[in-house]
Amino acid sequence: MKKFILLLSVTLIWGCSQANEADTNEQVKSKAEQVTQSVQETAQKETTEIVNEKVAEVSEQAVEEAKEMAKETVQEVADKVAATTAVADPAADYQAGIHYNVITPAWDTGSDEVIIYEFFSYMCTHCNSFQPYMTQLEATLPEGVKVQRVPVVFYPQWRPHAQAFYTFEAMNILEQAHAPFFAAIHQHKKQFRSIDEIADWVSSSFNIDRDKFLSTANSFMVDGQLRKGMQMMQAMNITSTPTLIVNGKFMPNKDQMRTRDDIIKLARALALKEAQ
Repeated sequence: MKKFILLLSVTLIWGCSQANEADTNEQVKSKAEQVTQSVQETAQKETTEIVNEKVAEVSEQAVEEAKEMAKETVQEVADKVAATTAVADPAADYQAGIHYNVITPAWDTGSDEVIIYEFFSYMCTHCNSFQPYMTQLEATLPEGVKVQRVPVVFYPQWRPHAQAFYTFEAMNILEQAHAPFFAAIHQHKKQFRSIDEIADWVSSSFNIDRDKFLSTANSFMVDGQLRKGMQMMQAMNITSTPTLIVNGKFMPNKDQMRTRDDIIKLARALALKEAQ
């Protein structure tokens, strides 16, 4: 465009130099206006062409960006669907009536949390060896899912041990005393025939006031918990220990589970299913 303007300027100058002296100022002015108009039209035309080219480039770029965004959006949706499908049913690999039994009617836990009940006894050898697996289970449970232990009384001689468990809870020493009490019975072969003998052990092992322990153990509160434990055991048909019950609804079938790890995995999957 610069070349064109220069050419027109030269032409104008040449034309003015060749004009005879009779040309009037009006003719020169008219010629200049024509040239100016021609230059403006040409400039406008070229400017329009440049703008159209830029618009076309921007449009193509916008289309390509839109396509890429669409691809990313579709992929994101696909990923979310895949992830949702993967966790939609954590217990999808297990079948009711085969891998676990459904308790009818279900036990009302009275809690918004998902509860995995462990029915056990300190006197049970299998319960003792099952404790590391329970520790593993508790360590992998998400928020909103918890383990609750329920000591059972299949025989009169088991009552003091169940009584001791609820006393540990009431005195806030369960975490401190639970594993050592198992060890005292099964590793150190201590015989606890009464709650008084257990009180002696607790007093010497944890510097707990013996009379306070006995007072708590013989309280109406602990007696009520013992009665509730018996009620739960009967309602959920607990016939052996250890037994896990998920949220008062599902009992893993120990006969179908090859290992204790399998029982733990099943209990965790059922708990996650309930937590959704």
